[in-house]
Amino acid sequence: MSIRSINRLCQAESAAPGRGGSWRLRRIVGVFARLLPPRCALCKRPADAAFLCPACQAALKDNPDACRRCARPLPQGTGNVCGACQKTPPRYDCALAPYTYEEPLRKLVLDLKFNEKLLNARVLAGLFARRLRGRPYPDMLIPVPLHPRRIKQRGYNQSLELARELGRLTAIPSAPRYCERLVNTAPQASLPPAEKKANVRGAFACHADLAGRHIAIIDDVMTSGHTANELAKALKKSRAARVDVWVMARAGKGVG
Repeated sequence: MSIRSINRLCQAESAAPGRGGSWRLRRIVGVFARLLPPRCALCKRPADAAFLCPACQAALKDNPDACRRCARPLPQGTGNVCGACQKTPPRYDCALAPYTYEEPLRKLVLDLKFNEKLLNARVLAGLFARRLRGRPYPDMLIPVPLHPRRIKQRGYNQSLELARELGRLTAIPSAPRYCERLVNTAPQASLPPAEKKANVRGAFACHADLAGRHIAIIDDVMTSGHTANELAKALKKSRAARVDVWVMARAGKGVG
């Protein structure tokens, strides 16, 4: 079956009720697409093995002057830890966000999260893996879990897709079943800043003994930081020795 034929099937599935079938077919398309000459995930021009052309890679906005604790973008020359983290340190130990949440990376993230473009997980993980050189690897990757109702609606968890691709590139094992989301919380992006912390309070549980383990939480974007903070709290309760947060991008606004 050709890629064009599979894409037609995907379009038919997308128009039908439910998203599970469409998602499975798009995963098949992604497998076949990797056998073809790579095209840029953003502009569709010829690309390298990272599925981004040189122009689109150059357009990504780096996050070099970031808080070492929460990865919030800081003015050039600012101290290593932002004022918010000095005042109220988060439950995680440090965060790494190679890029700021701006175009064109924002499109890669949103297309993965809402438009079923699962190949973007490989693109984003490849970009992230390049920034890990010289850094100590954690013992395992734990993607931010979605509630089962949200997975049923969307058909997949974008954080799990990122963890799988990053694990493939780094040989770091992922453990998606160690944690669960207990509460089907409202999307953080839909809430005003004052309500985001309460929205995810007590939302996660960890069912594994992580005594002495170094964990990296995997997610697409960090904005307020409350979701990562609440999951880190659950991991520390399960005796994790160190918890890092690895996200593809950091939004400039938010608390912690």
